[in-house]
Amino acid sequence: MRKKNVAGFFALFFGMLGLHRFYLGQRRRGIFYFVATVFMFIASIENNAPIVMIMGAVAFIDAMIFLSMPAEEFDAKYNRNAIAQRMRTETDGGRAQVRRQPTARRRSVQVSSSAKASGVKKYRDYDYEGAIEDFKKALGEKYDDPATHFNLACCYSLVERPDPAFFHLTKAVHFGFVDFDKIEKHEALAYLRTLPEFEDFVKSGYQRMAQLSAAEQDLLATDPGREEGETLLEQIKRLGELRNKGILTEEEFVTQTKRVLGN
Repeated sequence: MRKKNVAGFFALFFGMLGLHRFYLGQRRRGIFYFVATVFMFIASIENNAPIVMIMGAVAFIDAMIFLSMPAEEFDAKYNRNAIAQRMRTETDGGRAQVRRQPTARRRSVQVSSSAKASGVKKYRDYDYEGAIEDFKKALGEKYDDPATHFNLACCYSLVERPDPAFFHLTKAVHFGFVDFDKIEKHEALAYLRTLPEFEDFVKSGYQRMAQLSAAEQDLLATDPGREEGETLLEQIKRLGELRNKGILTEEEFVTQTKRVLGN
């Protein structure tokens, strides 16, 4: 796990050389800082001017940002893979967690469907977009599974898509997910907890449906149905609105539109 104070220290004292960027795994940025500092150092000598101090100022700003950044926000940005690695054995939302113990035999985890099993595997391999697709297929088999909704919320949080993350957290609670402590402490949801609306989400009883109409909520299901009296054009228009809000990706929009048209 990378530490924000260490990143701040490297930025403050060695930032001109890009050491803090290398520490954070941002190799290209680190190389850029190093090369820019060398060129500015040469320019400073040729022009007899402290041009190189520009990179010093940039590194100083980086240091102040890291040192003042909340630990949770830092982890959400720079420790994503490490967090996922620690959660590789968490496969069933709020129901069961299997952790490696030095003296105990690990329990096997029962996964309800092949799609869900595939989603778990992709989640472990940090393929969050692939996991999202598989978990959504699993919802097509059992839409009222709170664990699958929770897993989807975690994946959407890790790829920083708050609207669908809040939506599936709400659905998880609606269908019986009761481990509220996990919602407020689970590492995969760290990004959501950095958002101002998370406090309102908790205060409202883990609900965040106000931004979506009932019809829009239905469209997030694997097999959305048409509202009574609603035309195809109106339904496609609502799908477009969800895409514009960032709740549906372009691929999801195309898939849902084909379903609406019966293709």
